[in-house]
Amino acid sequence: MSVKLLDARDQKLIRQTPLFAGLPDSVRDRLLDQARVVAYSRGKLLFVRGEPAERIYLVLDGWVKVFRDTKDGDQIVIHIMRSGESVAEAAVFLGRKYPASAEVVENARLLDIPANAFLTLLREDSDMALKMLGALSLRMRQLVRQIEQLQTRSVPQRLGEFLLALCDATEGSATVQLPYDKVLVAARLGMKPESLSRGLAKLRTYGVASEGNMVELGDITRLTRYCQGEERS
Repeated sequence: MSVKLLDARDQKLIRQTPLFAGLPDSVRDRLLDQARVVAYSRGKLLFVRGEPAERIYLVLDGWVKVFRDTKDGDQIVIHIMRSGESVAEAAVFLGRKYPASAEVVENARLLDIPANAFLTLLREDSDMALKMLGALSLRMRQLVRQIEQLQTRSVPQRLGEFLLALCDATEGSATVQLPYDKVLVAARLGMKPESLSRGLAKLRTYGVASEGNMVELGDITRLTRYCQGEERS
């Protein structure tokens, strides 16, 4: 792994991250005084469930999988963190151990932040503590929304929404690349790999065609309507 400096894009991303949004520059600089940017290769294990929560990670580029292993040897994917999302802040703020494990699933650049700076500021500054509480509340709402989508959307709709989120266009057509392998995509969306394959086949009606990890979205408008329940299959 290699240590690199923050560039202008990184700085902008950090300012927009819920964890740091709205903080004065002086406070943010203090929090990041001992932080470093590190490039990790795919497969790097950041931490294991049960270890003391001593670091927060902010994803600058790439993807990080948060997961738990079951007693039966299976793996439950809790979340896939993308650029602009932070990992493990709740465990750090509560002074607890990591409740899950985290692994880099594609080559990534992460901002590695020691917990001590955060904990010191939280003890000294009540306003800062309230801002951090707000950031945690926002993350909780995002997770609740994700659970609601899993419960209320069909397999093809969940898959379609995932593909649309990878695309900047809102109409016409576009080609997107799956950010990680299909088995992990299926786990992220709460389905089995064979269900993902059937979902892709179902979405052909709405202009979706896949080859390997490349997916063609032939009619973004129609796919969006279908995912929102405005067009029945």
